[in-house]
Amino acid sequence: MDRQNGLSPEEKEKRLQEIEELKKEKLEEKIIDDFTPKNRIAKIITYLLLSLALVLMIALSIQVVMKSENVWSQSTTIISTFLLSIFTVFFLFTSLFADNKKGRIFVIIASLLLILYASWNLISNSGIGKKEEVLVENFYGKEITEVVAWAEEHDILMEQVYEYSDTIEKYKVISQSITPGTSIKGIDSMTVVVSDGPNPEKETVVPNMIGWNLDKALNYIDENYLSNITIDFEFREDYEKDIIFSQNLESTMKRNEKIELKVSLGKERKLKYVTMKDLVGMDEFHASVWLRRNYLEYEIQYGYSEEIEEGKISKQSVKAGKIVNLENQKPMIITIARNHEITVPNFKEMSATEITSWGAENKVKITFKEEADDTIAKGKVISSSKQKGETVEVGELIEVILSKGQVYMIKFTSAEDFRAWAEEMGIAYTIQYEFSTTVPIGELISSSHKENQKIKNTDTVQIVVSQGSTVSVPDFSNMTKKEAETACKKANLICEYTYETSQTVEKDRIIKQSMRKGSEVPTQTTITLTVSKGN
Repeated sequence: MDRQNGLSPEEKEKRLQEIEELKKEKLEEKIIDDFTPKNRIAKIITYLLLSLALVLMIALSIQVVMKSENVWSQSTTIISTFLLSIFTVFFLFTSLFADNKKGRIFVIIASLLLILYASWNLISNSGIGKKEEVLVENFYGKEITEVVAWAEEHDILMEQVYEYSDTIEKYKVISQSITPGTSIKGIDSMTVVVSDGPNPEKETVVPNMIGWNLDKALNYIDENYLSNITIDFEFREDYEKDIIFSQNLESTMKRNEKIELKVSLGKERKLKYVTMKDLVGMDEFHASVWLRRNYLEYEIQYGYSEEIEEGKISKQSVKAGKIVNLENQKPMIITIARNHEITVPNFKEMSATEITSWGAENKVKITFKEEADDTIAKGKVISSSKQKGETVEVGELIEVILSKGQVYMIKFTSAEDFRAWAEEMGIAYTIQYEFSTTVPIGELISSSHKENQKIKNTDTVQIVVSQGSTVSVPDFSNMTKKEAETACKKANLICEYTYETSQTVEKDRIIKQSMRKGSEVPTQTTITLTVSKGN
């Protein structure tokens, strides 16, 4: 018996046989497991999930690059996504070559997590299911009607402020109170500055135009917004046609100051025939200048028009292109457009947004003010400068007062704080001042309304404010200046000094005082003391 390894040859042989049989059983089990339908389905699912995860990660990488406006600024996100994609590739191959029945469960779970991660990011980046955020637009240069329509759509009160502008056309927006691109979330109102056209009061230089051609003068008038020009025409033998020969003013003046020009029609015998021009759409000034410079007779009438802007020619009785014989002409009719008659509606039945919209559509300026009111709900109209049924002109201003609703008395720290609040809220008030030995100067002694008490429309809030305690003015006569200074400090007064020559009062002693002794005055009152300079 060989005991060198602790086993007999027979035992050793038996053990080897057992090991070989065990290996054979395990190999058979593995082969059987690999070919069972259940195992095949599990493997197919694993490979499909791994492949889907890889495809989605590659798609996510492409999407990140495509949606990046600036690749360099978003390089961190791009690199991170690519690294995750590369990890998915290696994870796929590792899972294929390290197949194990138990490990396969963890591979499936990891694949599902990768699929969820990639799917979530793809959906988020594409914006699917995401409600688009509404942002404030850039209204610069836009018609106020367009701006008001946008505000009405988004339930925002659009308040208008009108300013003169040489660069922005009338009724177009110059600026806005809220920056373009801002989310409209939480925005209740917005103010836009609207152009009221060129300022007629602005000063400009009017040169000497004598000798100018009329067209040159008209260009200058238009470019400098001169608004009060009278042009007369005369036949002249000494001036060519359309040359200015007279001018009443030339200097620095306001745009709306009257300027009178006279223009030559040339020699009378030269004017015989004129080809009619299309005047529709021109303003009255330029149309009348063209007619008179061509010696055409005309009459003006007015008519309502929805298509033509107020004040411009809507139609003419002689068609454009027709040749007019000046010797046999009859006065033509020029019709100037008037838009529909603007009748004020009942603002009390309208919201502020509706009133603003009505004003924009009719080119009527609307301004809002707010006042407290205990009978009219907040945001409703209390009154307006124009009543229902009244007519207004284009460009006219209407002031509308809106209710701030019920107002309650506030807590305030000073009379000035109260006054500012009361005036802002449109509340009637009185402030009285009284001396008090217990209430410090400037603080409230009493009020007709307690904090948080309702204030009615008919109420006048009365407050009494402390002027501080009073002191009795000492008798400073014949005191030395040093003694007077001590007495002033003791009485809590402020003393100022002047000097006079005196024959009767010793030098550096008090001659007189600006307030009588025994007078009751507030603390820190200033008193002037006159000091003797001696002889």
